Amino acid sequence: MMKYFPHFSIRSGQDQLIKDLQKTFQEHKILLAQAPTGLGKTASALSVAVEFAIREKKKVFFLTNRHTQHRIAVETLKKMREKTGEKISCVDMIGKRWMCSQEIAGLFGKDFNEFCKVVVERGECEFYNNVRSKKSVTVEAKVLISELAQESPLHNEELIKISKEKRMCSYEIALALMKDANIIIADYNYIFNPHVQTTIFNKLEIDFEDIILIIDEGHNLPSRIMDILSNTLTSNMLKNAIIEAKKFGYNGIIYWLQEMMRILTTLATFSEKSRDREKLITKEQFAGEIRKIMDYEELINELEIVADEVRKKQRRSYLGGISSFLGSWKGEDLAFARILSEESAKQGPLLVLHYYCLDPSLLTREIFARVYAGVIMSGTLNPTFMYKDILGIGKGEEKEYSSPFPLENKLTLIVPETSTKYNLRGEAMYRKIAEKCSHFGSLIPGNVAFFFPSYELRDRICFYFISPKKQFFEKSEMSKEEKESFLNSFRAVKEKGGVLLGVTGANFAEGIDLPGDLLNGVIVVGLPLAKPDLKTKELIRYYEQKFQKGWDYGYIYPAVSKCLQSAGRCIRSEIDKGVIIYLDERFAWQNYYGCFPMEGLIVSKEYEKLIKEFYGQLKNV
Repeated sequence: MMKYFPHFSIRSGQDQLIKDLQKTFQEHKILLAQAPTGLGKTASALSVAVEFAIREKKKVFFLTNRHTQHRIAVETLKKMREKTGEKISCVDMIGKRWMCSQEIAGLFGKDFNEFCKVVVERGECEFYNNVRSKKSVTVEAKVLISELAQESPLHNEELIKISKEKRMCSYEIALALMKDANIIIADYNYIFNPHVQTTIFNKLEIDFEDIILIIDEGHNLPSRIMDILSNTLTSNMLKNAIIEAKKFGYNGIIYWLQEMMRILTTLATFSEKSRDREKLITKEQFAGEIRKIMDYEELINELEIVADEVRKKQRRSYLGGISSFLGSWKGEDLAFARILSEESAKQGPLLVLHYYCLDPSLLTREIFARVYAGVIMSGTLNPTFMYKDILGIGKGEEKEYSSPFPLENKLTLIVPETSTKYNLRGEAMYRKIAEKCSHFGSLIPGNVAFFFPSYELRDRICFYFISPKKQFFEKSEMSKEEKESFLNSFRAVKEKGGVLLGVTGANFAEGIDLPGDLLNGVIVVGLPLAKPDLKTKELIRYYEQKFQKGWDYGYIYPAVSKCLQSAGRCIRSEIDKGVIIYLDERFAWQNYYGCFPMEGLIVSKEYEKLIKEFYGQLKNV
């Protein structure tokens, strides 16, 4: 038995994951682990990583974008400490903004960072001043840091609450605790956002070679990195920046902003043949027009100087966002797409100039090459070779693991009777899909979730959907409180049964747990293929040039991954039982079918017989 493993027995399949982790860490490699729910990924990865970190004097960064996973990681470390009796020091970090005790409503990104910088430099932040005095840690803060170090591991909510009670900055307290911590639990930004990473590494006096990296829910990493490296300018940003400049009397820059608006409007001539109002733009088409009114670099500097002044008066500034975009627009063409589009918004048509990153490896390749060792894990890291390619991992090992749950507890069907393919859509098809969904809902007892490719398709199909069960329609924009209330209401009707009508890749298709009999079935309706817009076409073109797998990497695999994520809501433990149905004839086509885990997968139109047999078998167990 491993010294730091938190439990007294190792699950079937978990032993192999642990052996693979030990081997790849020993060889300073990156393990790409396609490991299903229930295998015990967190306990396995942390126990192996902690052992290596303590022995080799390294730090473990456990990165996750899920709040619930922060808590699971902390609880796992607490169990390790209880079992071994050894001190295992941990800091659980969330974004700096979310740890701030100031009144910061509406402040995000650069606006928050600038606000924080200004109030600290002016000596106006009581919470910071109580931790640091003339750059050295105060006596009171040292006492608190010492006390918290003894109590470690602590969840970030506990750390924030204690710090607030002491009127101290929880972020600065966490940074101080990081110095001696074995494990840092944090968001992806702490390693993969260049600005945040530099700040953290400088304060901790560490480098990549000092780090063992654990990336949870790794299927989300590529899109997060591409978002970090992308930037956007909109006509609304320019309108608000003009209002801002007038408000504070910076009349000198109003002309430049108006000229930028004119340039954007002039460039926004779209082909009448195209359904989508969008077009590719070159760097020079936009930047060259700006140079006709003033020096490009001087404009960036002037906007940033004024933005700093505005932030001192009202905390946030649209001018800073424009300056940031102009700086990004100077960047490379290779691995980026420059697209101008007209999009609909509440206030009317919106012009949007995008600088899209197409290649996350621009940021990740060097990181994965330099870290001591690491693991990227997910229940839908499928196919692993795609993630190895697009993240630029040279020293990677790919492994897939079977589910530890009883195969007889799950019925997985592809029902090839309908399609949401664009040229087959129409009222007749919507009615047929709704009839199938209504039938599934009556065959599967209790709560059932349906996931559709989009809100529009869901609403068109659900016009014909009939069920005696209470219907719960997911909304596109829901607050954290609204989501929790929605789920609680859905859980409450489990006896009579409810129907969750959601969207693949949206609020409830990932990161929620409905264990036991809270969810007995998931039906994935149609393929959530990306809209074939310019961004998707450029992504396909780029991956075709780089890997000769454009359609697979840019179109097919991401859609199937979303389907598998949705299906994963159903079976969450070894005692859960349920039915998963993929409803679309294309799921049976080889280019899609080959992406699914084959274990227990059945293609059949005889779904009624199979579902009744499944529940008949369960009654006899």
